[in-house]
Order: sequence, then C-alpha cells, then structure tokens
Amino acid sequence: MSVKHLIDTKEANFTTCSPTDFLDEAISLMVESHRNAIAVIENETNLKGILTDHDVIRAVHSRQSKGGSISQDHVKDWMSADVITCDVEAKYTDALKLMGKHSIRHLILTDKGLPMATVSIRDILSKIHQNDELEVSVLRDIAIASRAAFAG
Repeated sequence: MSVKHLIDTKEANFTTCSPTDFLDEAISLMVESHRNAIAVIENETNLKGILTDHDVIRAVHSRQSKGGSISQDHVKDWMSADVITCDVEAKYTDALKLMGKHSIRHLILTDKGLPMATVSIRDILSKIHQNDELEVSVLRDIAIASRAAFAG
C-alpha cells in the first residue's frame, strides 16, 4: 500500500510556515495542528526546509544557554534545509527504509515534485498496525467459518 493512503485518512491538514516566520509563530502552528514537524514553504510551492520538534529544542537550548530567548529568531535560522522527500506513490516499507537510512522521523510527501503532506514514522507504523489488525480479524473469521463448515 502506498503512503498516499496516509494523506487520504489524515485528520490534520498540511501545515506549513514560511522561512521568514518567527520561530514562536511556527511553534504555535505545530502545537495547534498536533504535529511534531511542519514544512517550510516559500511562494506556496517551493519547499525550503522542515522544522521539527528537535529543531525547536536545539533553538531553545541554544538561546537559553546564552541567557536569551527565541522571540526574534526566524524559522530559517533553525529549520533543516536538507529535506528528505518521498513520492506519494511509494510503499510504506520504502518510506520507512528512507527514514531509517537518513535517521529521520518525518518525511515530506510529494506529488509530481510538489509538497503535499508531512508524515511521521508514527503515522506510517500506526497505519501498518491497523492493516495488520484487519488482516488478523479476517483470518480469524475465515478460520471460524472453516471450523463451522467442517463440523457441520
């Protein structure tokens, strides 16, 4: 099954911010959308980076260790500019391999090169778990029906 199914079932919309947004504004967007990462987009379609909870922690730690705050920092100062993307037609396993290879927890899904969604490893694993539970349920029903037919 392709990761495109994650977009179809995702409750949260594709949350984005601009590189010039203040970091605290982007953090508010992350909190409001219940996401641990948001895409950094310029001119509506140009993917510039990704801002993750780890980037935010680095920023806060860096500023607080120097007695400052993040209030004047911009997203571009802390985002990860080397974004790993994955086509929406990729399989779950391919997306997980990509995440493992690059030691990341979030991917930007693209369709024809345009960013469409941000997904986490949790999103993918949750969907795989749901599919496994459904498969077990179907197999259980088949086994019960087979026993009933054999006994009867």
